[in-house]
Amino acid sequence: MKTLTSESIKKLLKTEAIGGIIYSFEEVGSTNEVASELARNGAPEGTVIIADSQSKGKGRLQRRWISPPGVNLYMSVIFRPAIAAKDAPLLTLVASIALAETIKGKEPDTLIKWPNDILVKGKKVAGVLTGMQPIGNKVDFVIVGIGVNINMTREMMEREMGEVSEIATSLREALGYDIKREKFASDLIEELEIWYHKFLKEGKPRIIKEWMERWGAINRRVLVRFDGKVIEGIASRIDENGHLLVKKDDGTTEKIIAGDVIPL
Repeated sequence: MKTLTSESIKKLLKTEAIGGIIYSFEEVGSTNEVASELARNGAPEGTVIIADSQSKGKGRLQRRWISPPGVNLYMSVIFRPAIAAKDAPLLTLVASIALAETIKGKEPDTLIKWPNDILVKGKKVAGVLTGMQPIGNKVDFVIVGIGVNINMTREMMEREMGEVSEIATSLREALGYDIKREKFASDLIEELEIWYHKFLKEGKPRIIKEWMERWGAINRRVLVRFDGKVIEGIASRIDENGHLLVKKDDGTTEKIIAGDVIPL
């Protein structure tokens, strides 16, 4: 597999706002760490960081994100929206929609799993991890990190992920052929551009509506686990902050800010 480079991606881009500056590395600790450092040093909105592999990739809840070289996409983007700090988590929804749309162009059976995973044929193929730096009650910058299993084989997933491989997949496994990573990366950057500007122009309601249309658990019974607590009920919707609302059997509604959600 050839190394993913900024030049190979930029050749395919039709947009200039996001992806106008792309840094590519053979290996980093994590692209989110690199992006945060660049942002603190004044890197402009739309700066993209790509790595061919990560030694310290992370997913939600500080879990390790398996990041072998040459097969997947590990990417972070710097955003500087003029929004309140409390609204920064909505960038996770924006990125999830863009990611789902990019994948759906190749595989229609694509859904979002709250809050930030993308499922193909019921198995996790990608995830989003965001971090925010505030200035007072406003956003200084938001880092949106995206990891996508693109060309990992089943054997590689079993070797690298162990038992987790049972609930994971890759685009190659789902589609039966290798995907050109530079084309996927450029398609994703263009979708991010589209949905980010829809968020800025049309606000929360449009993004929440679009996200829920791609959500795979709406009105389904779910089990939520977080920090030793277990909640069961019907996943009804997400609120204006992106928090999951679960209606329990006693008629009360629980707001879920973080946790593992398992459809029953």
